[in-house]
Amino acid sequence: MSDINLITENENLGGFREFLGFRVVEWTPGQVQASIPVADHLLNRNGFVHGGVLTTLLDSVAGLSGTYCTLPGNIRRCSTISLNTQFMSPVDKGVLRAEGKMLSRGRKIFFAEAKVLLGDTLVATAQGSFRYVLGGDDENGVFAR
Repeated sequence: MSDINLITENENLGGFREFLGFRVVEWTPGQVQASIPVADHLLNRNGFVHGGVLTTLLDSVAGLSGTYCTLPGNIRRCSTISLNTQFMSPVDKGVLRAEGKMLSRGRKIFFAEAKVLLGDTLVATAQGSFRYVLGGDDENGVFAR
């Protein structure tokens, strides 16, 4: 794991992921782990974590799994082509852990899977396809503005 990339990713979350409390825990080539504490603003009207929050978490770690970059100051970008999600268990408290893993990669497209867990309980899973954008297909990434 590169501490430079981990720090850069967490410092540049911005927007929605920051609002959710998303935090990269470990990031290596082809895989990533993140966490998010359950908070009141993430719950639906039934008192459980909203499916959109879980989907965002799955999408984020799946995309990050294919965009690891070793050069400090550079990043790799992708855009989701498709994401198929499954929800297994409702959650109302605790800290969610998300894991993303790249399954295969072509020149411009990669495939990944992701899961969200609460302890040992499987909460949700996803499989997706992602397209590299804005130089994301370059292993060295591009300079982050």
